[in-house]
Amino acid sequence: MANNIQGVNLEAIAELSLDFLGQTFAPLSAVARDFTGDPSGRGESVVTRYAAGLTAQDLSTGYAANDVDSTAVTVQLNSLKGYSMGFSDYEVSRAAGDVQWLTSIFLQPAYETVLDSIFTDIVKLVVSANYTNATTVTAANFDSDDIATISGDLSGRKVPRGDRNVILSPSYYAAIQKDSIVGASNTYGGAEAVREHMGTRVHGMNLWEYTGAINGASATTTSENLQGFALHPSAVAVAARFPAAPADGNVQVLNLTTPDVSQTPLQLRSWYDATAGKHMVSVACLYGVAKGQVDSLQRIKSA
Repeated sequence: MANNIQGVNLEAIAELSLDFLGQTFAPLSAVARDFTGDPSGRGESVVTRYAAGLTAQDLSTGYAANDVDSTAVTVQLNSLKGYSMGFSDYEVSRAAGDVQWLTSIFLQPAYETVLDSIFTDIVKLVVSANYTNATTVTAANFDSDDIATISGDLSGRKVPRGDRNVILSPSYYAAIQKDSIVGASNTYGGAEAVREHMGTRVHGMNLWEYTGAINGASATTTSENLQGFALHPSAVAVAARFPAAPADGNVQVLNLTTPDVSQTPLQLRSWYDATAGKHMVSVACLYGVAKGQVDSLQRIKSA
């Protein structure tokens, strides 16, 4: 006999929950992404590439072809992260029998923990062994002048000016918001810093506050005093896919993408475990991260 899902509507739950992601995980848009919707099995890889810089040539004597180079970046889809939850018949009964309402409440933090795992793995790459360029400054002294210097450093390494981003820990992000230039609406061009704690663009770079682990992402980021990093998307490559759907008609599956610009693929599943008497819901993502162009990232550390 088929299990009874008992009114769990994944489309409706997703519609209720996805607004939660709008700004929380915008930093994922700061990296190079391959988030096509094709389901994949764990262990597959995705190959992307970035082009090497070019030097202008003298064409007065002809149009002889020059060599061009690109570097391949292979991203292994080796992480299947997710969160599974179950609500007993007793718990659903206490929620007036509305398992859909009950699930929508807890699905939002489930989304967050899955996407946080992706960005934490990105931060784990930001160590001196992968990216040698760094700026050392304490939170108390960090201001827009440091952003200007970092922007100049990136330009000196011929990093494209477009799509530059700075990911900062809360204390360093707060230091920028308190900067007199950013905070003064007459000089900054808007009152976002004072009114919304969201002065989001300084010296050609988008600013993002990341409340997850930066310094504590790994033992190495801790020992190297990492507090943030400035980057062009070519610095880090991320690939993600929907997990392969189970061949089980009793499991309801919904593939969706987050509504922010990153369009991260997430898979929701719902089923009823008759033996345990639980309404089960899970969210999952298959992904991998890899180091890209070394010169396109500059670490920000406190010491």
